[in-house]
Amino acid sequence: MFDYIHHVAYAVEDMEHAIGVFRDTFGLELVERRVVLLQEKPSFEMATFRCGPTLIELQRPIDCPELEQFLKDNGPGLNHVAFAVKGLAGRVVELEAKGVKLKEPGVYTAGTGWTIANFDLERCDLPYFESLYHDDHLAEA
Repeated sequence: MFDYIHHVAYAVEDMEHAIGVFRDTFGLELVERRVVLLQEKPSFEMATFRCGPTLIELQRPIDCPELEQFLKDNGPGLNHVAFAVKGLAGRVVELEAKGVKLKEPGVYTAGTGWTIANFDLERCDLPYFESLYHDDHLAEA
């Protein structure tokens, strides 16, 4: 069902430093850098790098209380993983038949522009996918 890791997301406090680490230390190419709007307001700054088929996403909060709390509680670091699946809508139907529940609105386009579906971890038994800020989820491959 999972085709590959779509992205791994890291919470960062200093975007310039984090970009330098992934670009200069590890030699990854910066693919995109922008501000993500949630509910029509700037919520976090995002920078992405390509690592094979996987994206590495850096997130620095602007006005995102959950991400700010994650950094306060844990410091910078990994905060979620998204698993890529081809034909996401069809896969969701298969998962629901197996008892996997998804958060509303189901499959949707996130502020990042990616088509995703978030597991509803309160309504199904998937404790492995729980994260302190943003639970692991599925993304269109």
